[in-house]
Amino acid sequence: MNVWNVVRYEVRRAVARRKVITLVLITVFFEVGSYVLLTQAHGPRFDRVLVPLKPYLWLLGVLLPQSLLIHFIAISIASGSMAEEYEQGTVDFFLTKPIGRGEFLLGKFLGGFLLLVSVYALMVVLALSLSFLLFGTQRELNYLPEVVGTVVFSSLTFFTISFLVGELSRRSSISFLASSSFLVGSLIVSILVVFLSQLVGMTSLEYVTLYLPTWGASQLPFIVSSVIPGVYLIVEALSLFPLGFGSAMQAIASILVYSSVASAIALYSFTRRDVPKRIY
Repeated sequence: MNVWNVVRYEVRRAVARRKVITLVLITVFFEVGSYVLLTQAHGPRFDRVLVPLKPYLWLLGVLLPQSLLIHFIAISIASGSMAEEYEQGTVDFFLTKPIGRGEFLLGKFLGGFLLLVSVYALMVVLALSLSFLLFGTQRELNYLPEVVGTVVFSSLTFFTISFLVGELSRRSSISFLASSSFLVGSLIVSILVVFLSQLVGMTSLEYVTLYLPTWGASQLPFIVSSVIPGVYLIVEALSLFPLGFGSAMQAIASILVYSSVASAIALYSFTRRDVPKRIY
Protein backbone atom coordinates (compact mmCIF):
# COMPACT_ATOMS: atom_id res chain seq x y z
CA MET A 1 0.00 0.00 0.00
CA ASN A 2 1.32 3.48 -0.88
CA VAL A 3 0.33 7.14 -0.61
CA TRP A 4 -1.68 7.12 -3.85
CA ASN A 5 -3.79 4.20 -2.66
CA VAL A 6 -4.73 6.29 0.36
CA VAL A 7 -5.43 9.30 -1.89
CA ARG A 8 -7.88 7.27 -4.00
CA TYR A 9 -9.48 5.82 -0.88
CA GLU A 10 -9.91 9.28 0.64
CA VAL A 11 -11.56 10.69 -2.48
CA ARG A 12 -14.01 7.76 -2.69
CA ARG A 13 -14.75 7.97 1.03
CA ALA A 14 -15.35 11.70 0.95
CA VAL A 15 -17.57 11.56 -2.13
CA ALA A 16 -19.71 8.93 -0.42
CA ARG A 17 -20.47 11.35 2.42
CA ARG A 18 -23.83 13.07 2.05
CA LYS A 19 -22.38 16.30 3.40
CA VAL A 20 -19.96 16.64 0.48
CA ILE A 21 -22.61 15.75 -2.09
CA THR A 22 -24.85 18.40 -0.54
CA LEU A 23 -22.06 20.95 -0.82
CA VAL A 24 -21.62 20.15 -4.51
CA LEU A 25 -25.34 20.72 -5.09
CA ILE A 26 -25.12 24.00 -3.17
CA THR A 27 -22.15 24.97 -5.34
CA VAL A 28 -24.11 24.39 -8.55
CA PHE A 29 -27.10 26.32 -7.20
CA PHE A 30 -24.80 29.10 -5.97
CA GLU A 31 -23.10 29.60 -9.35
CA VAL A 32 -26.17 29.20 -11.55
CA GLY A 33 -28.31 31.35 -9.25
CA SER A 34 -25.79 34.22 -9.25
CA TYR A 35 -25.70 34.48 -13.04
CA VAL A 36 -29.44 33.99 -13.50
CA LEU A 37 -30.09 36.83 -11.03
CA LEU A 38 -27.86 39.13 -13.06
CA THR A 39 -29.84 38.41 -16.22
CA GLN A 40 -33.07 39.30 -14.43
CA ALA A 41 -31.89 42.61 -12.99
CA HIS A 42 -32.84 45.60 -15.15
CA GLY A 43 -33.06 49.34 -14.86
CA PRO A 44 -31.17 52.41 -16.12
CA ARG A 45 -28.81 52.62 -13.14
CA PHE A 46 -28.13 48.90 -13.09
CA ASP A 47 -27.54 48.77 -16.84
CA ARG A 48 -25.01 51.60 -16.64
CA VAL A 49 -22.98 49.49 -14.21
CA LEU A 50 -23.54 46.05 -15.71
CA VAL A 51 -23.10 46.67 -19.44
CA PRO A 52 -19.40 47.69 -19.23
CA LEU A 53 -18.74 44.68 -16.96
CA LYS A 54 -20.35 42.01 -19.17
CA PRO A 55 -17.06 40.99 -20.86
CA TYR A 56 -15.51 40.37 -17.44
CA LEU A 57 -18.30 38.54 -15.61
CA TRP A 58 -16.36 35.26 -15.76
CA LEU A 59 -14.43 36.70 -12.83
CA LEU A 60 -17.61 37.02 -10.76
CA GLY A 61 -18.17 33.26 -10.67
CA VAL A 62 -14.49 32.50 -10.18
CA LEU A 63 -14.09 34.86 -7.22
CA LEU A 64 -17.55 34.71 -5.61
CA PRO A 65 -16.88 31.45 -3.70
CA GLN A 66 -13.63 32.90 -2.34
CA SER A 67 -15.37 35.14 0.19
CA LEU A 68 -16.58 32.28 2.41
CA LEU A 69 -18.00 29.30 0.51
CA ILE A 70 -14.69 27.75 -0.56
CA HIS A 71 -13.41 27.87 3.02
CA PHE A 72 -16.54 26.22 4.41
CA ILE A 73 -16.22 23.47 1.80
CA ALA A 74 -12.57 23.05 2.81
CA ILE A 75 -13.59 22.76 6.46
CA SER A 76 -16.38 20.30 5.66
CA ILE A 77 -13.97 18.00 3.80
CA ALA A 78 -10.90 18.31 6.04
CA SER A 79 -12.60 18.28 9.44
CA GLY A 80 -13.77 14.70 9.00
CA SER A 81 -10.76 13.40 7.11
CA MET A 82 -8.93 11.98 10.13
CA ALA A 83 -11.67 12.33 12.74
CA GLU A 84 -14.06 9.99 10.96
CA GLU A 85 -11.34 7.34 10.64
CA TYR A 86 -10.98 7.37 14.43
CA GLU A 87 -14.75 7.25 14.92
CA GLN A 88 -15.06 4.27 12.57
CA GLY A 89 -11.99 2.52 13.96
CA THR A 90 -10.28 2.25 10.55
CA VAL A 91 -7.00 4.02 11.40
CA ASP A 92 -5.76 1.01 13.33
CA PHE A 93 -6.64 -1.23 10.36
CA PHE A 94 -4.72 0.89 7.86
CA LEU A 95 -1.63 0.99 10.06
CA THR A 96 -1.43 -2.82 9.93
CA LYS A 97 -0.70 -2.41 6.20
CA PRO A 98 2.82 -1.75 4.84
CA ILE A 99 2.54 2.03 5.06
CA GLY A 100 4.07 4.50 7.50
CA ARG A 101 2.07 6.95 9.57
CA GLY A 102 3.49 9.92 7.72
CA GLU A 103 2.57 8.40 4.35
CA PHE A 104 -0.95 7.62 5.54
CA LEU A 105 -1.44 11.18 6.81
CA LEU A 106 -0.07 12.62 3.56
CA GLY A 107 -2.42 10.45 1.50
CA LYS A 108 -5.41 11.57 3.56
CA PHE A 109 -4.40 15.21 3.20
CA LEU A 110 -3.79 15.04 -0.55
CA GLY A 111 -6.99 13.08 -1.18
CA GLY A 112 -9.13 15.59 0.68
CA PHE A 113 -7.43 18.56 -0.97
CA LEU A 114 -7.82 16.97 -4.40
CA LEU A 115 -11.55 16.72 -3.77
CA LEU A 116 -11.68 20.37 -2.73
CA VAL A 117 -9.86 21.41 -5.91
CA SER A 118 -12.29 19.30 -7.96
CA VAL A 119 -15.31 21.02 -6.40
CA TYR A 120 -13.78 24.44 -7.12
CA ALA A 121 -12.94 23.36 -10.68
CA LEU A 122 -16.65 22.66 -11.14
CA MET A 123 -17.38 26.22 -10.01
CA VAL A 124 -14.88 27.61 -12.54
CA VAL A 125 -16.34 25.55 -15.40
CA LEU A 126 -19.83 26.74 -14.52
CA ALA A 127 -18.66 30.36 -14.28
CA LEU A 128 -17.02 30.26 -17.70
CA SER A 129 -19.91 28.43 -19.34
CA LEU A 130 -22.61 30.69 -17.91
CA SER A 131 -20.73 33.94 -18.52
CA PHE A 132 -20.20 33.07 -22.20
CA LEU A 133 -23.74 31.76 -22.60
CA LEU A 134 -25.54 34.63 -20.88
CA PHE A 135 -23.25 37.63 -21.46
CA GLY A 136 -21.32 36.90 -24.64
CA THR A 137 -17.58 36.91 -25.34
CA GLN A 138 -15.40 37.28 -22.26
CA ARG A 139 -12.10 39.19 -22.08
CA GLU A 140 -8.86 39.03 -20.10
CA LEU A 141 -9.09 35.25 -19.77
CA ASN A 142 -5.29 35.08 -19.80
CA TYR A 143 -5.54 35.96 -16.09
CA LEU A 144 -7.72 32.93 -15.35
CA PRO A 145 -4.94 30.44 -14.42
CA GLU A 146 -3.36 32.92 -12.00
CA VAL A 147 -6.67 33.77 -10.32
CA VAL A 148 -7.69 30.11 -10.02
CA GLY A 149 -4.26 29.20 -8.69
CA THR A 150 -4.43 31.83 -5.95
CA VAL A 151 -7.92 30.69 -4.89
CA VAL A 152 -6.72 27.08 -4.62
CA PHE A 153 -3.61 28.15 -2.73
CA SER A 154 -5.63 30.38 -0.39
CA SER A 155 -7.92 27.49 0.57
CA LEU A 156 -4.95 25.75 2.20
CA THR A 157 -5.20 27.88 5.33
CA PHE A 158 -8.52 26.64 6.67
CA PHE A 159 -8.15 23.23 5.06
CA THR A 160 -4.99 22.54 7.08
CA ILE A 161 -6.38 24.14 10.25
CA SER A 162 -9.53 21.97 10.16
CA PHE A 163 -7.43 18.91 9.24
CA LEU A 164 -5.34 19.59 12.35
CA VAL A 165 -8.40 20.07 14.58
CA GLY A 166 -9.81 16.79 13.30
CA GLU A 167 -6.58 14.99 14.16
CA LEU A 168 -6.37 16.55 17.62
CA SER A 169 -10.03 16.19 18.62
CA ARG A 170 -10.62 12.88 16.78
CA ARG A 171 -14.30 13.77 16.54
CA SER A 172 -15.78 15.08 13.30
CA SER A 173 -18.59 17.14 14.82
CA ILE A 174 -16.25 18.93 17.22
CA SER A 175 -13.73 19.48 14.45
CA PHE A 176 -16.30 20.99 12.08
CA LEU A 177 -17.82 23.27 14.73
CA ALA A 178 -14.46 24.40 16.10
CA SER A 179 -12.99 25.10 12.65
CA SER A 180 -16.11 26.90 11.44
CA SER A 181 -16.19 28.98 14.62
CA PHE A 182 -12.53 29.88 14.13
CA LEU A 183 -13.23 31.02 10.56
CA VAL A 184 -16.29 33.08 11.50
CA GLY A 185 -14.65 34.46 14.64
CA SER A 186 -11.55 35.53 12.76
CA LEU A 187 -13.73 37.19 10.13
CA ILE A 188 -15.83 39.04 12.72
CA VAL A 189 -12.75 40.31 14.54
CA SER A 190 -11.25 41.48 11.23
CA ILE A 191 -14.42 43.34 10.22
CA LEU A 192 -14.68 44.98 13.65
CA VAL A 193 -11.06 46.11 13.53
CA VAL A 194 -11.54 47.62 10.06
CA PHE A 195 -14.78 49.31 11.18
CA LEU A 196 -13.15 50.78 14.31
CA SER A 197 -10.12 51.99 12.37
CA GLN A 198 -12.37 53.87 9.94
CA LEU A 199 -14.59 55.15 12.76
CA VAL A 200 -11.76 56.71 14.76
CA GLY A 201 -9.68 57.62 11.72
CA MET A 202 -6.75 55.37 12.63
CA THR A 203 -6.16 53.46 9.41
CA SER A 204 -3.05 51.90 10.95
CA LEU A 205 -5.38 49.66 12.99
CA GLU A 206 -6.37 47.90 9.76
CA TYR A 207 -2.94 46.31 9.60
CA VAL A 208 -3.81 44.23 12.67
CA THR A 209 -6.00 42.13 10.36
CA LEU A 210 -2.91 41.10 8.36
CA TYR A 211 -1.95 38.76 11.20
CA LEU A 212 -5.31 36.97 11.30
CA PRO A 213 -5.74 33.84 9.13
CA THR A 214 -8.86 35.19 7.42
CA TRP A 215 -7.04 38.08 5.74
CA GLY A 216 -4.43 36.12 3.81
CA ALA A 217 -6.83 33.26 3.06
CA SER A 218 -9.46 35.57 1.59
CA GLN A 219 -7.53 38.50 0.12
CA LEU A 220 -4.77 36.99 -2.05
CA PRO A 221 -7.03 36.31 -5.09
CA PHE A 222 -8.56 39.78 -4.79
CA ILE A 223 -5.16 41.46 -4.64
CA VAL A 224 -4.04 39.54 -7.73
CA SER A 225 -7.33 40.20 -9.58
CA SER A 226 -7.32 43.94 -8.85
CA VAL A 227 -4.68 44.52 -11.55
CA ILE A 228 -6.89 43.05 -14.30
CA PRO A 229 -8.07 45.89 -16.57
CA GLY A 230 -11.75 46.77 -16.27
CA VAL A 231 -12.65 44.56 -13.29
CA TYR A 232 -11.85 46.70 -10.25
CA LEU A 233 -15.55 47.28 -9.49
CA ILE A 234 -16.20 43.51 -9.42
CA VAL A 235 -13.19 42.86 -7.19
CA GLU A 236 -14.08 45.70 -4.80
CA ALA A 237 -17.68 44.50 -4.52
CA LEU A 238 -16.67 40.90 -3.67
CA SER A 239 -13.73 41.59 -1.37
CA LEU A 240 -14.39 41.20 2.36
CA PHE A 241 -11.71 43.75 3.21
CA PRO A 242 -10.89 47.18 1.76
CA LEU A 243 -8.45 46.97 -1.13
CA GLY A 244 -5.26 48.94 -0.93
CA PHE A 245 -3.54 47.70 2.22
CA GLY A 246 -1.36 44.64 2.44
CA SER A 247 0.48 43.02 -0.44
CA ALA A 248 0.33 39.72 -2.29
CA MET A 249 3.60 38.65 -0.65
CA GLN A 250 2.16 39.32 2.82
CA ALA A 251 -0.92 37.25 1.96
CA ILE A 252 1.26 34.40 0.64
CA ALA A 253 3.38 34.53 3.79
CA SER A 254 0.25 34.37 5.98
CA ILE A 255 -1.08 31.32 4.13
CA LEU A 256 2.29 29.56 4.26
CA VAL A 257 2.79 30.21 7.97
CA TYR A 258 -0.66 29.06 9.08
CA SER A 259 -0.67 26.05 6.73
CA SER A 260 2.87 24.96 7.60
CA VAL A 261 2.39 25.24 11.35
CA ALA A 262 -0.95 23.39 11.25
CA SER A 263 0.50 20.64 9.03
CA ALA A 264 3.55 20.20 11.26
CA ILE A 265 1.44 19.91 14.42
CA ALA A 266 -0.91 17.41 12.74
CA LEU A 267 2.05 15.28 11.64
CA TYR A 268 3.63 15.40 15.10
CA SER A 269 0.32 14.48 16.75
CA PHE A 270 -0.37 11.53 14.45
CA THR A 271 3.13 10.09 14.64
CA ARG A 272 3.47 10.48 18.43
CA ARG A 273 0.05 9.74 19.89
CA ASP A 274 -1.42 6.31 20.41
CA VAL A 275 -4.03 5.18 17.90
CA PRO A 276 -7.15 3.80 19.60
CA LYS A 277 -9.24 0.99 18.20
CA ARG A 278 -12.25 3.29 17.94
CA ILE A 279 -13.47 6.62 19.27
CA TYR A 280 -17.01 6.63 20.68
